[in-house]
Formats: sequence, C-alpha cells, structure tokens
Amino acid sequence: MMTRRNSENRRKSGNSSSRYHLLELNVRTASLKRQRRHKAGGMLWKAGATVVVVALFAVGSRLAAQKFFFQNTEYALHHLEARLDGVMTQEELVSLTGFGEGKNLFELDLDQANRKLAALPEVRSVTLERLLPDTIRVKIERRIPVFLFAGPGDAGESFVSGKSFLCDRDGFLMQPSRLDPEFLNLPVLRGVDPGAAPPGSWLENERLAFAIRLQQALSEIPEENFKIRSMDVSKEYAAVVTDSSNARYTFGNNDLPSQFERLRKLLAHCQETGRQIETANLMVTRNTPVTFVLTPEHGSPKISPVANGNTSSSKKSARR
Repeated sequence: MMTRRNSENRRKSGNSSSRYHLLELNVRTASLKRQRRHKAGGMLWKAGATVVVVALFAVGSRLAAQKFFFQNTEYALHHLEARLDGVMTQEELVSLTGFGEGKNLFELDLDQANRKLAALPEVRSVTLERLLPDTIRVKIERRIPVFLFAGPGDAGESFVSGKSFLCDRDGFLMQPSRLDPEFLNLPVLRGVDPGAAPPGSWLENERLAFAIRLQQALSEIPEENFKIRSMDVSKEYAAVVTDSSNARYTFGNNDLPSQFERLRKLLAHCQETGRQIETANLMVTRNTPVTFVLTPEHGSPKISPVANGNTSSSKKSARR
C-alpha cells in the first residue's frame, strides 16, 4: 500500500512540476512578445519622427531657397558675358539657351545649354559659368576649317551655304548654314568624298589625313611666298598642290621633310631670280623636275641650278 501511495505522490509531484515549467515558459514567451512589440513600436515611432523631421526640413529648405534664391531679384540675370568666336551672334545664343535678361540665375539650366551648344558642328569646346549675383559667362572655341570640299565632278571653288562641306585639322566635317568670309579663302580639296560621313562627325580617310598633314606643314611657309589654292589627293601615292599663282607642286606621301626642303630651295631661287614656277615634282630626290613660266625678262629656258644643284628645267611658252 505504501508503495502505491508513493508512486501516486511522485506522479502528482511530476505533473505539478511540468505544469509549473509550462506556466513559466508561457510567461517568458508573453514577456518576449511584449518586449518585441515595444521595440517595434519604438522603431516605428522613431522612423515616423524622422520622416516628419526630414519632410519639415525639405519644405523649409524649399521655402528658404524660393525666398532667398529663386525669388530674389538680386540673382536676376543682367550681364551675359559671351565670347562666341564668330560661331553665332549674342541674339542667337539667347534664343538657343534661354539666357534672357531678368531670368533667375538658379533657374537657368547650364547643363542643358552646354549640351545644345556642344552639339553644333562648328563648336569645338564650350565653357559656361554662373557668376553671382547677376552674370552668366559663355566661352566658345570654334573649329577652324582647313579645307573646303569640292563635290564629285565639281570644278567650282566657291562656298555654298548649307551645301558645302568643310573640315578642320582633326578631319571633323561641318556644313555651315551661313557664309563666313574666311570660307572664301579656304583651299579646295579634291579626291575625298565628304559624303562618306555625316556632318558633325569625323571622316576617317587616309587621303584626308595625308592632305591635312601636308596642309599643316605648308601653312608654316609665309603666305606671301606660298599659299595653297587647291589640293588634289585623288592619286593614292601623291598630292598635287596648286598655289595662288597657279603653280602645281607634286608631293609624295613619304618623306615629307625632304620634299619641303626642296620646296624651300626652289622658292628661295625664285625670289633671287624673279622667276615663276609652273610645275615641280618634289617626289624626285635628285634632279627635281621643274618648269618655269617664260617671260620677256626671262626668255631663256636655261637657268642656274639652285643651291643643292639638283633642279632641272624644261622650256615653256610664255604666258600672255
């Protein structure tokens, strides 16, 4: 009997202990849930407070900016300092960019204006500055054209607005819509098709690259001694340059320094003797073939050799 009672007491004691532990676990779980809800509520409150503070700060900043900057008459545009390098007039600049007098400096979109100006084929670089309180400074560097392209089969040497192609020393194509007096004095280039690339892009062409190198080198000679009128690079191995006196010079695409040295000696010889060259093949390294225009003052087909003694001449009829 005692054994049975002891067993029942142990079972009752075990059940009580299990109920106690279960109750303790439930209490701990409820406590953890309350703590989590409290933390979550605190985080939500902090986040909400932060959002409210940020919103109030943004509204306050906007109102302050409107009052002190965007609606402040001290920051109205009154001075437009423009160095346009002949690309456009100041009226055209205002029309394109919106830089009208009286507009607020902070409302003007300089990035958009920069993109519009840089997109013009004649523009090489653009600099825009906002100078407080009332000034916008614009500086444009234009592309300097070095050639006027002659169209296929075109013998003309005149510029036609909106139709003629020009290129600068980088081979960048332009098709200006208006005449600049400078365009009338550009050398005409033949043998390169500008239609291979659209205006406002670079024309990658070996003959054009050779023509530009040759033009840059010849431009170092004073214009009173040598000025290019046209250049024909239709032949792959040579370029024929015609100067302002209609003399024709043939240059090869190799060893340009030696050819320029022979040209300088020929020009020096002409200055000393008063003779005028009609043709010269500077590709030939020895006994350079040269023909001269015969005049009453220089009727003999024979001439004295130049300093290096390797220039020959042939007889030509006198020009009237």
